[in-house]
Amino acid sequence: MLFFKGVAMGIADLMPGVSGGTIALLMGVYKELVESIDSINLNNLKLLKNDGFTSFWKAINGNFLSLLFLGIITAIFTFSFAIDYLMTHHPIPLWSFFFGLLLATIIALKNSLSQWSPFNFLSMLLSAVLSFFVTQITPSNTEIGMVYLFISGFFGIIAMILPGISGAYILLILGAYSTVIGLIKDTLRGLTNFQIDLLIPTLTQLMVFVLGILTGLKIFSFVLKWLFKHKHDTTMAVLIGLMIGALHKIWPWQEKFDLVLTNSTKTILLPLSPLEYPGDPQFLSALFFFVLGMGLVFLLERNKKIIAPK
Repeated sequence: MLFFKGVAMGIADLMPGVSGGTIALLMGVYKELVESIDSINLNNLKLLKNDGFTSFWKAINGNFLSLLFLGIITAIFTFSFAIDYLMTHHPIPLWSFFFGLLLATIIALKNSLSQWSPFNFLSMLLSAVLSFFVTQITPSNTEIGMVYLFISGFFGIIAMILPGISGAYILLILGAYSTVIGLIKDTLRGLTNFQIDLLIPTLTQLMVFVLGILTGLKIFSFVLKWLFKHKHDTTMAVLIGLMIGALHKIWPWQEKFDLVLTNSTKTILLPLSPLEYPGDPQFLSALFFFVLGMGLVFLLERNKKIIAPK
């Protein structure tokens, strides 16, 4: 089951606008994930020498982490082509599903706070505003080098672990999304066709990107663990706000507009009513996948509590 939860997180992380952290919250593994990543520290590494691998593996919750990350990695390498195809050829049903998923997750998580104090409510509003403006930033076309790949991995994974802020969209903003997807595709081609001349440089670049991811994961998991332990309600309010602020970004019906500035032109997306959408709104299929996304969340919520304050 953990493997398939990881697959769901991996698929979400491929989507600019959807966060793997949202899926982790939805699946009930978010807090355990943060705590397990933070447990990979020097004290537990010493167990390898003093008590052996079994004690170390148990201390870092190795079974949980390995199955979850195996699912994430499997999804990234397996579905990178499929997600690219769906985003290009069937965007409205795809975004409708994720919109329903995100909206229902917000509704389900509102009960995760022991109390909605004025401060928590304000924290939610401020994080919603922050999330909204982050998703308005125009993607850049920066040249990608090794150092920049590391930086992209570092900040991308911080966004991926935060519900509401899409790591894939942060990579778009940094101008690294197409490069990373291209590296994944080239790695698959190199492995399939045994093209060593393609595989070695591609894997080298990917490893630098992954190193940035691991560094960001370790640093940020410590911060999140502390926040969950000492500021649980405020942390959850902020996470809910981040998801609210991202809702507009995955609205299925959007139209591109070019905003002409003094020295540049900025492309913005404006959410539209399906009745005003210039193309085929595919309303029935969108409604079906929206309800499917919401139904999936409420089905999971009915069987277990997503986050329980300690």
